[in-house]
Amino acid sequence: MKAYKHLFFDLDGTLWDIHGNAKMTLQQMFVQFELQHVSFEDFHAIYLHHNERVWAMYRQGTMNKEELRTARFSRSFDELGVSYTADWMEQFAQAFVDQCPRQPHVIPGAIELLRYLQGRYSMHIITNGFKEIQGIKMEGSGLAPFFMHNINSEDVGVRKPHPQIFEYALQLTGAVKEESLMIGDDWEADILGARNFGMDQVFLQFNTQRHNVKPTFTIQHLLELKNIL
Repeated sequence: MKAYKHLFFDLDGTLWDIHGNAKMTLQQMFVQFELQHVSFEDFHAIYLHHNERVWAMYRQGTMNKEELRTARFSRSFDELGVSYTADWMEQFAQAFVDQCPRQPHVIPGAIELLRYLQGRYSMHIITNGFKEIQGIKMEGSGLAPFFMHNINSEDVGVRKPHPQIFEYALQLTGAVKEESLMIGDDWEADILGARNFGMDQVFLQFNTQRHNVKPTFTIQHLLELKNIL
């Protein structure tokens, strides 16, 4: 077993419960924006599909940040046949950005794991999330005190899985590849990104999936990381 010294964590979906927090926020917004005539469950299923697609486009550089903010919602409402104005859509998108990061829920086992690892490893975040809200998520959920650096793709100018963001992370933290481990739930951004860069990876795999390469480690629950480290 390698003697790892630096642990690089993804934030959304790995530590901060982006899916649960987003769903809770959207449920509240359906009341706030008086959308009782729209089936929330139908909307949410469609939203998950479009949200995943626009974030993939954002990672690939084919959609910018401002387009993403509204596209994930406008495409969902369009598919449902719900009419809206541009001003209303902007208000809806802004309300989500304002409210969702303040939801406090984390992935099960996150705080327990980080308490166990604290003092044993230098821990850092590498995230593609919007810079102005990632800190809010970490503060409100109690994650912030565990991490030395919060490395955001907007500061680097490229997004995971681009190797430059991993190179930047090593330079900033003084780490080397051989002593570093990337932990994440996104196959392309976190696992393939780190693997192609030459860094070991832990894939937090919530659903059974088949992939053409094998990560360094695979876990189904965050606390399984104790067995690796």
